[in-house]
This record gives sequence, C-alpha cells and structure tokens, in this order.
Amino acid sequence: MRTFEWSIEDIVPAHPDLYLEHCAVMAVALRSRQSASPCEFLVECEGFSPPALDGEPRFLLQVAWNEHTALTAERVWLTKQANPIIERAAVAVAALTFAHLIRDGQMRVTEQGQRADYWLPRLQCALEISGTEQSRELRRRHREKTAQLLDNPRHWNGYVFVCCFGADRRLVRWSYHTQEE
Repeated sequence: MRTFEWSIEDIVPAHPDLYLEHCAVMAVALRSRQSASPCEFLVECEGFSPPALDGEPRFLLQVAWNEHTALTAERVWLTKQANPIIERAAVAVAALTFAHLIRDGQMRVTEQGQRADYWLPRLQCALEISGTEQSRELRRRHREKTAQLLDNPRHWNGYVFVCCFGADRRLVRWSYHTQEE
C-alpha cells in the first residue's frame, strides 16, 4: 500500500483563491489532542483510483504540521465549538488530498443549498465533504452525503470525502459518483 506524507500547510499555496489557513489550524487542533505530527489516515477510494495509486483502492495518508501551526492550534478549542472544528478539519484533509492527487482539482465554494460544498469547475464535478469523530457514523454519513451530492443543481458527477477523526481509528472514505446512480 502506498504511503504519502504531506504538510497540512500545503493547502494554502495549492488553493490560493481560498482562505484555508483556519482549516489547516483546525485540523491540527483536532489531531494534536491525540497524536503528534504526523497523523496517519487510511484512505479508501471507491468508484475511482487516483493516477498516483496505479489502480490501488487504498493508501495511507500521513498529515504533518509545523510548529507555528501547532502553536496557533492550541487556542482553537478556546475559540470554537467541536462541530465546526471537525468540519473544517475535514475540509483541510480533503483540500490536501485533492492538491496532491487530483489534477485540475481546484475548489470553488458553492452557494448555500446547492447540495455540495465545492465545485471543481475544471473537472465539472461537485465535491461534498464531511467529518466525524465517530467511526460508527462513517458509513451512514457517507451514504447521506452521496445522496446529497447527486442532487446538486448542476447535475454534475462528483466526489464525496468523509473523514473520521476517531481516537482509535482515522479513516477517510473518498468516492466518485455519477449521476446515473
């Protein structure tokens, strides 16, 4: 199984039109409570395989961070409630993964109610992202987010990226879906 180690701070230059610094900090705040840098995720791909994987459906993602981000992350729990931290942390992990594995995967935020979080205009795809700390919620959440994504107003195919930040298990379900489903 392939292993990739990337710095969470890579999302800032990879998506220069988006303000993702806070998402990187929230990812570090969430993970640094339970592990030192890097934090490892098992990523399971469904319905596609990024070219760098040579057809393999799974890979290990090691997310690292620098000391400056770690220091900033220490204040996050004094500033935000848990749910926004988890959701923004999932956005950070998704942005990092897309930056390194999906060519032309530049993200553009959707308007509220469009049934997806981001458009990937160069790919004519939608992207729905979600996060949880409960591994037992992962499959249900993935099914719900898939149905939501396929109901997007552009009728675009797309990706669902659900990230579990569990204390005992860190897992990402990353899938591609077509409108024919």
